[in-house]
Amino acid sequence: MKRHLLQVVLLMMLFLSCKNNLDSASSKTAMKAHVEQLNPEVEELVKNWDGYWALKRNIAMIENTNPLNAIEFMDKLAHNCNAMIIQIPQELKKPEIKEQINKVDSRINEFYSEVNRNEIRERVVENHIETIVNAFDTLNKELNSIL
Repeated sequence: MKRHLLQVVLLMMLFLSCKNNLDSASSKTAMKAHVEQLNPEVEELVKNWDGYWALKRNIAMIENTNPLNAIEFMDKLAHNCNAMIIQIPQELKKPEIKEQINKVDSRINEFYSEVNRNEIRERVVENHIETIVNAFDTLNKELNSIL
């Protein structure tokens, strides 16, 4: 009986130690992406563009998590991108900027429609997040170059 109990305890310890190693490995796989910062003049111009800032915060949070956790941000990304589109400041309603905003919107819509909320393939989610981050980075570069 004692031997059986000892085996059960050892198996439990083995399973728990494996689980902890998996968790720590996945927590180290946070997204690493770079989004160009806005110039001070541009930042002043977009300071009241709430949709832009909300989307920027979403992207910053996604960059600090692992890709599968980014699925939780689907609705927020879509909502904040729509708010960004609706609230474009008059000074920014230029074709070049609208084109970049539409690219961000397109990438978010692809993520929303192509990734299942139960997705388990980390690379699939990571690819979509990278395209969203790249589109947002390009938007910032366009804002910096135009203004």
